[in-house]
Amino acid sequence: MKLFSLLLIIFLVNISNHVFPQSSINPEVKILNVGDLSELINSEQEHPLLINVWATWCVPCREEFSDLVKISESYSNKVRVVGISVDDSEVLDSKVIPFLKNQKARFENYLLKVSEPEDFINLLNKKWSGAIHATFIYKKNSEPNEMLIGKQSYELFEQAVKKVID
Repeated sequence: MKLFSLLLIIFLVNISNHVFPQSSINPEVKILNVGDLSELINSEQEHPLLINVWATWCVPCREEFSDLVKISESYSNKVRVVGISVDDSEVLDSKVIPFLKNQKARFENYLLKVSEPEDFINLLNKKWSGAIHATFIYKKNSEPNEMLIGKQSYELFEQAVKKVID
C-alpha cells in the first residue's frame, strides 16, 4: 500500500506540473549607474528603445506593469523594452525579482544605483521632474521621442510605440 501511495503522489505531482506549469521566468536584474544608462541610450540600436522607470512600492507602477509586459511581447521584434527599478538595493531579492517573476517579465531589467539622482533624471529627459512612474521612448538614433508620465494602459503604450517603429 505504501508503494501505491508513493507512486500515486509522484504521478499527481507530475501531472500538476504539466497542468499548472511553474513559471520558468528567472529574471536577471543588473545594477545600473549613470554611465551604464548613457551607454544604453547612446548605443547603436537596431530598434527603438522603451525605458520604463518604476518601483515595487509604487502602486500605479505595479498596476501598469502587465501592460508593459504585453507591449514587450507584442512588439518584441520592433522595440527594445528596458525596466529600471528605483527600489532600494536591499529589496532586490525579496521584492523586485519576485515581482518581475510573477509578472513574467522577459525584457531587460535593471536596479538603479546612483549617487546623484539628478544626473539620472537629466540623462533620461531634462524636462522630467523625476517623479515615477515614467516611460521614455527613444528612436533608433538615441533621439528622445516620447515621455509618458503617470499610469499608462496597453493602448497608450502602443500608440507611443507605433510613433517610433518603422
